Amino acid sequence: MALSSALAMLFSTAWATGTPPQELLEQYRCTICHAESDAAAGPAWVDIATHYRGKHQADKLVADKIRSGAHGNGPWRMPPHTEVSKADATAMARYILAFRKQAH
Repeated sequence: MALSSALAMLFSTAWATGTPPQELLEQYRCTICHAESDAAAGPAWVDIATHYRGKHQADKLVADKIRSGAHGNGPWRMPPHTEVSKADATAMARYILAFRKQAH
């Protein structure tokens, strides 16, 4: 997908010595409930990015939610993922927050 490629290039220097965020999202099994543009058991990355756009310290807020869990408007609750390091959570949050809705 072109958006994924663009995001990978955008963040390539951010993970030069670590694991790319999209691989972390797979490794920590985030993609079981989330996807780039389609909601599943959890919201799509693009919807998360839209929700947090313009909020002060959005990357920290999302990283904290990854580690502490969340309960949104639906029947599902995202469990806490304390096994995710703060650094990995921040990398994943920055990746997610870079998504933009595509114009139709």
